[in-house]
Amino acid sequence: MTALLVRKVQSAADVAAFVAAGKRAQTGNSRWIEPLLVEMLRVFDKNRSPIMLENEIQRFVAFRDGQPAGRIVAVVNRAHLEKYHDACGHFGVIDAIDDHDVFAVLLQHAADFLRARGLRRMRGPFSLSINHEAGLLVKGFDQPHIVRTNHAPPHYGRHIEALGFRKAMDLFAYVCRIAESDFPRRVAKTATRFNSAKEIQTYGLSLTRWPTEFSRVLRLYNDAWKNNWSSIPVSNAEARLIADLTLPVAKPSWIRMAQWRGEDIAVVSQIPDVNEALVGLGGKLWPFGWPRMLWRIHGRGTRMTRIPMIGIASRWQGTRIGSMAVSLLLAEAITKARGAGIEETEISWILETNRAMLNLARSLPAHHTRTFRIYEREL
Repeated sequence: MTALLVRKVQSAADVAAFVAAGKRAQTGNSRWIEPLLVEMLRVFDKNRSPIMLENEIQRFVAFRDGQPAGRIVAVVNRAHLEKYHDACGHFGVIDAIDDHDVFAVLLQHAADFLRARGLRRMRGPFSLSINHEAGLLVKGFDQPHIVRTNHAPPHYGRHIEALGFRKAMDLFAYVCRIAESDFPRRVAKTATRFNSAKEIQTYGLSLTRWPTEFSRVLRLYNDAWKNNWSSIPVSNAEARLIADLTLPVAKPSWIRMAQWRGEDIAVVSQIPDVNEALVGLGGKLWPFGWPRMLWRIHGRGTRMTRIPMIGIASRWQGTRIGSMAVSLLLAEAITKARGAGIEETEISWILETNRAMLNLARSLPAHHTRTFRIYEREL
């Protein structure tokens, strides 16, 4: 039996091994796009990252014969525990070579970390919370690796399930071919028969008012998602981090909100598929990656976009006004995508239990392309 060792990530060498482990695990996965190293370092910065400051997080890296072979993060998410009081810890950023023992030892170290803090169950993967990359890819391995989602080879799920983890929830991705969608025409026709639709005002964010308007988006997000399965609020500090990371690659006018008599009641956010712009950069922006990425997004443009956010303020959910507002926003998203030459947009992710949103996606029309699974196991 060859040597297998697990270490906590503490030193600069450990950080380098943590990054290398993820890259090695994805060797052979032609769809995987290496994430930006600068973003990963910022998210895991113990002194500045709100995610690190607001939670208790420990990274582990596994070595097989002295070489990085896998990684995992254990998370005590305080916002989750304060909301649900369920003694549930989280794990995420899990990557490993096709070696059952590596998966076993990584998940055991994460479990021991969570158990030592009084937790009785572990759930994931979340990177690093349900508000970011969530779930493990279990269907659609041949599909593109879209921005802010994970992509994993089939062996990940096999090993995790063999270790006693069972499905807690599936998350779906749906793809709409823009040229095939007549959704904007149908919504416009419906709006003419609904008098109250005239009082719904829509607008896109602007670059000059980005900080103020983005904070309004996040406030609406926290309200609209508060009753969703396992949802937790985004803190003000985390919202600022998201805004900072998003601005260089976003098209502000593609993030759209609807108002009813001056009240924000719905949001639809569409973002370019930044992963297309990261191809060949090796996760690095300097010295030449930064201008290449920006040109591919804002100059040439991307083939796909992603719609990660379709939400209605809680008090307007289940109402005709709320449904009309989100339909108008989604119609505008498709129209903008068509005008920018976008071929496809992915709506992700959608809870498998969210029948209203699944029906809305299918009506575009859009078809189910990928499934992400959230697992859990008692400790």
